[in-house]
Parts: sequence; C-alpha cells; structure tokens
Amino acid sequence: MTTAMRFKEIFYSFLPRKFYKVFNLRLTTYDLRLKLIWLVVLSLALFASGCATAPGGRVTDSRKRIYLKDLCDRYSLPWQWDHISQTVDLKIEGVSVRILAGSNILLLGKEQVRLNTPVMIEDSSVMLPRDFKVKVMDRFPKLFSAKAPSRAMRAARGPRVFRKLREVVIDAGHGGKDPGAIGVTGMQEKTVVLDVARRLKKLLEAAGVKVTMTRQDDTFISLAERTAIASRSKAELFVSIHANASPVRGVHGAEVYCLKDLGTLEKNEAQRQANHKLMFKNLAMKKGSLSLEDIIEDMLYTHKQSVSPVLAENLVDGVAQTAKAQDRGEKQSRFFVLRNTLIPAVLVEIGFVTNPKEGRLLKTDDYRQRIAEGLAKGILGYGDGR
Repeated sequence: MTTAMRFKEIFYSFLPRKFYKVFNLRLTTYDLRLKLIWLVVLSLALFASGCATAPGGRVTDSRKRIYLKDLCDRYSLPWQWDHISQTVDLKIEGVSVRILAGSNILLLGKEQVRLNTPVMIEDSSVMLPRDFKVKVMDRFPKLFSAKAPSRAMRAARGPRVFRKLREVVIDAGHGGKDPGAIGVTGMQEKTVVLDVARRLKKLLEAAGVKVTMTRQDDTFISLAERTAIASRSKAELFVSIHANASPVRGVHGAEVYCLKDLGTLEKNEAQRQANHKLMFKNLAMKKGSLSLEDIIEDMLYTHKQSVSPVLAENLVDGVAQTAKAQDRGEKQSRFFVLRNTLIPAVLVEIGFVTNPKEGRLLKTDDYRQRIAEGLAKGILGYGDGR
C-alpha cells in the first residue's frame, strides 16, 4: 500500500463526522487550515487542462475508463477546477461530487464512494474507473439515460469556474534592529524589501489574492515567528523578499531560492516541529495519532519540494522580464524560513545593493514597482497554472 493510500485509510477512519463538515465547505470560504492538510498535501497528480480532453462521454475499450471532461460537457454538469488543491467539484442534479486524482475515494454529497481503482490522469485527461458509472451515474437515471443536451443548451448553462490562488504570505526580510545588507550609498536592505513587499501586496490584492504580511513596518520579527505566521495562516504560498550583497561589486541580478532537501535532523528541527503542531492543532484527529502525523508531515514535505522550484522559476523569470534584471536563476538552500515553513516557500533576492548601478536603481520608486510587478506576475502565473 502506498503512503498516499495509507494516509487516506487512516484519515477517513479518524474523521467521519468532522471531515464531512469541513470537506463540504466551499473553498471560497477561505477555511484552508484543514483543507491545506486534505487538499494540498494530497495533490498527487497534476491537472493539465480542466477535466479532460477526449470527446463523447464514452467508456474507452482499451483502458475501460470514462473521460471526465466528456461527461461534464455531454450532460452540462457544472464543475469547478482548483489547480492548487487539484480537485474537481461536480454538481449532478444538485448533489455535490468531489474528486481527487490519485484517490479511489470520492464524496457524493456526504457519502464516501469507493471506486475499484484510483482516478487517473493520462495524456492530460482525467479518467474515471469504469465502476464510476455503476456507483455514481446510475444513481441519476433521469439525467444519464436521457438524450444529452444540445450544444446551445450546454452553452446557456454558463462557463466552468477555475479557482485561483487565494492567499499568500509575504515576508519582508530583516527589520527593526536588523538592517540586513548595507548598500554602497548606505541604503539598508530592510527598507528596500519592505517597500517592495507593500507594493506587491497591493498588486496581489487588486488581483483578488489575500495577503498576510509578516511585518507591516520597520519592526524586528524573529525568523521563528515568521514561519509560525505562515503556519497559522491559511496561505498556500510563502514568499520571502530580500536584497543581496557581495564583496565583488560587479555582481548583480535577481535570484530565487527554494528548499534544498532536508536530512532527518533538519526535519526534526524544533521550530519545524512546533509549526507542524500549529497545523495539527486544527486537524480533527485523535490526539496522539503519531502515525497519521508522520504521514502528513511526509506528504507536506513532498508537496512542498515538488512545487517550490516551479514557483521559484516563475518569480525569477517575472523579475528578470519586468525589471530587466539579470536572471541568476533558481537555486537551493536551507535558509531558516525555507526549512521551517510547511507550505511551498521561496526566498527572492531582488538585486544587489552592493552593485553601484543596481544599488542606485533599487533606491528608485520606478524600479521597486517593476520588481513588485515582476513578482506579482510570477505568483499569479503560478496560481493560474502557467
């Protein structure tokens, strides 16, 4: 049995009542603390384009599976795709159906339906096991035995809805007694990155993304508290903003760090374990469920390591293109805020305050705005699945 399958068995056995209550809430309520555990860490496959890509609602002879997109289109089923949690929500005659790739369990209303094999993705198509027809479709004979609606009728029922990124933690590095790097003109890193963070916050909020700031002003916030803020929040991403320094004054450009793989000792670091407890505090499971906690920790880490490099690449590309900065690429490190946050996290170095030319640019409102716009472009592009 795979780790994911083992997790699902334990998860369902512990949470029949509270799980249903939470799992049936709409994600738009921003109640992401529990859904971060269930939806994000169980992102076991990547949806490339909505439900699927094949025509007809048919069951394939070769794979004996049903193309989900075809089912949605053929019978005008309203559905929503959330690429962050990688779930599809359907409505069949007013009944909610929630499907997760890689799982053989779906929710039909409040009922668990166990399929013979997991939902799969093949060639960018979401494919349902053949027994989906018997266990789900046959419960709605009036709909599925009737002639499929015309294209005009299907169009009249409205478009599909794609969920996007909802909340991000923006961490302006340093602050207060900690000035960070000092530029050639005496400019302090803490001032530059706070200004960029504020600009980024406005841009993301204008795009409908909620933003949590680790600091709003020139205040010292410990590294431990920064990671705790991320764990207490409902955010899906953590973006730490810094400015770089080098003894070689000619070095310039932007670079983004994501987490280098951790060893056993680092995974058991005190702050990391404390942040796990902040999450588990809100997870409805039996106290002392160490086996379940270990599985969740492992899956959170696996998810973070798989998507953080994608986010990092998006951000460095965004800054390089928008601010016309040198692209120094995506790198890996074990910075405190990277190894002790549990959600996908990156640390952005927006430029070198020690480079005379870049240092002068970083003092200007125009350049800081362009950096913020580049970061926003990268974050929103990641949120849209680009």
